[in-house]
Amino acid sequence: MDIFAEIVAALRNQKSVVLVTIIGSAGSTPLPPGSSMLVKQGGKTALGTIGGGVVEAKVIKETDEFFAGSTASAIRKFELSEDNTEEGMICGGTIDVLIERIRPEDLSVFSQLTDLRDKGDDCTLLRGVDPTKKNVHRVLLVGTTQQDLDYPRFAEFFDAHGVTVEKILPELQRAHREESVERVAGLKGELIIQPIVGVQPLIIFGGGHIGRSLSKLASLSGFSVTVVDDREGYAQPNRFPEAVHTISKSWSGAFEELRIQPATSLVIVTRGHGSDAEVLRQAAATRARYVGMIGSRKKVAATFARLLKEGVPLAALQRVHAPIGLDIGAVTAEEIAVSILAELIRVRRGFQDVSAPLSSQMASWFDHPEA
Repeated sequence: MDIFAEIVAALRNQKSVVLVTIIGSAGSTPLPPGSSMLVKQGGKTALGTIGGGVVEAKVIKETDEFFAGSTASAIRKFELSEDNTEEGMICGGTIDVLIERIRPEDLSVFSQLTDLRDKGDDCTLLRGVDPTKKNVHRVLLVGTTQQDLDYPRFAEFFDAHGVTVEKILPELQRAHREESVERVAGLKGELIIQPIVGVQPLIIFGGGHIGRSLSKLASLSGFSVTVVDDREGYAQPNRFPEAVHTISKSWSGAFEELRIQPATSLVIVTRGHGSDAEVLRQAAATRARYVGMIGSRKKVAATFARLLKEGVPLAALQRVHAPIGLDIGAVTAEEIAVSILAELIRVRRGFQDVSAPLSSQMASWFDHPEA
């Protein structure tokens, strides 16, 4: 379920919607800030959740006045208990909820947001709520540095809400670092900072046991998974129901079909050394953020030596993570998948020394690949 895509679809059809977002919490709560729910006309259709129960029902009922046009936004505080959350949830905290009407004229902001996110780019949805709560001003920001904020439209936006760049910058950076919603009180209203994390494409070459386990785990961890295998029947939707795409064709044919972006991760876990080398030859030439290949140190050395002789640049191979994954002593297919996923997450979180891949040491061990 994609709430932002649903918003764009509704706005393109000239229909208003109401977006409900948890923007703050304290104590024990079922869902974190950033959790959201989309309500359509009449409150009959709701996507997402802010925790269910009585609170959610109250908010949905309250949206009637938003569709009537009498209210553009509201911030509500709710105390949670066993009585007003989903059955079985025992909570004792509070949540602050932003309720906002989104109209067809807001299409450009949300369309740009989904475009950036779907390309794998992170961005920030900045909402400015004025003291009367009659209006919500929205701008989209790409980047988290002083320079990224150094544009007249942002200066005007901050000034309209009585907030300085010096005050907003550390909150902006924290929001992205912790993937959390942050709030900044200004002299003329409040700013709400919501980081939007870009889609994380992961392409797994190999539909065997490791690929199957990794696909499941990676999907649960927020990656958009594509599985490729040259064997008929190994990369099929019924075998990988969590994957967004499966491709069953030759490796070269698959690369013709794939759209590899800077945010893409490539994992090579095919059934043999020859096919691993064939895939790596093409993968190393891409602009993918991460390229990893399974195999022992001896296999990796032999494969790299072969590709170097074929003309693959040394610099391209040195960025390959091989042997793949963090060293956790993994043995089973499931454990190996966990080690690969751990490395993928470290890359996603911006670690520079992700796993000290052996490929970075090639010059010293090519003469002794059996070591």
